[in-house]
Amino acid sequence: MTRIRPLLAGLALASLAFAASAQPALRMAYVAPPPVWGPIADRYAKEVADRTNGEVKVQSFGAGQLGSLPQNYAGLRTGQIDMMLADTGTLALAKGGKDFNALFAPYVFRDHAHFKAFMQSDTFRQMLAPVEQEAGFKYVGYVSDRSPRQLTTSNRKVMKPDDMKGLKVRVPETPAILEVMKGWGAAPTPVPAAELYLAMKQGLVDGQDNGFDAIAGAKYYEVQKYAMRIDYIQSGLMVLMAADKWSRLSPAHQKAMTEAVAATEKWASQMTWDVATKSIDTLKANGMEIVEPDLAAFKQAADKVTTGFDGQLWAKGTVEKIRAVK
Repeated sequence: MTRIRPLLAGLALASLAFAASAQPALRMAYVAPPPVWGPIADRYAKEVADRTNGEVKVQSFGAGQLGSLPQNYAGLRTGQIDMMLADTGTLALAKGGKDFNALFAPYVFRDHAHFKAFMQSDTFRQMLAPVEQEAGFKYVGYVSDRSPRQLTTSNRKVMKPDDMKGLKVRVPETPAILEVMKGWGAAPTPVPAAELYLAMKQGLVDGQDNGFDAIAGAKYYEVQKYAMRIDYIQSGLMVLMAADKWSRLSPAHQKAMTEAVAATEKWASQMTWDVATKSIDTLKANGMEIVEPDLAAFKQAADKVTTGFDGQLWAKGTVEKIRAVK
């Protein structure tokens, strides 16, 4: 009997170890083309695996393989997906996330440093808490800076908002960006990120908005001629996890996943800015013209849109709270 007990204990430990190693990988969705966000997703997966001795695995699915942004947010609630790698501004698409439309209000942030200060502020945490609860996810953390969103076109140099009249511009599925594009005179046209290159090649849309790194990484220079430096949106990438999946993790694994976000951010943000700087040379070398438009005219037109939607796209005063963050 005394020999059986150690044997049973050993078998139990072995069984637990096998169960841990046999855990299926957490499925993390993102909508950008893999060359753009793939390295960040892969780095995060590696950091998680290293910190959990391989007990927690993250498998990423890019280019919208697991659905569009709205479908991904719904999937977190229904359990169809486990995790998301997404732009911070897309929190506006989450159930109860209306006030986060203000993050995509053009020029709401003075610069990227102001945006980063907001992401670490009490204002952000107070906005986020009820959305986490209602939408059924856990905000794991901020995983990378994104370079400011610019405008590219295939057929028209844009120096001022009037030059955008009638342009079919693909934008994210967020109300604030849709409305400001209309305010600038464009015809915003939602297209899944995975289909954007082909849509531009076929002339279904005339242009799009993205950071210089994304423009170069997705080779949009092959189907676009002009890149207007308007710096109109500041944002970053975040990792979200389905709340029920998060609650099933041990405290040690939760800690590891949070630490993995911080470790990835140090590497990814530096990479993002380095790549963004080099990307401008890549675009020029491939025939794109970098245009410096009249930013004052863009900001003036954008302010009219922002003022008009205060209290509609977001709770009244939200933009002022964000701009007040030091």
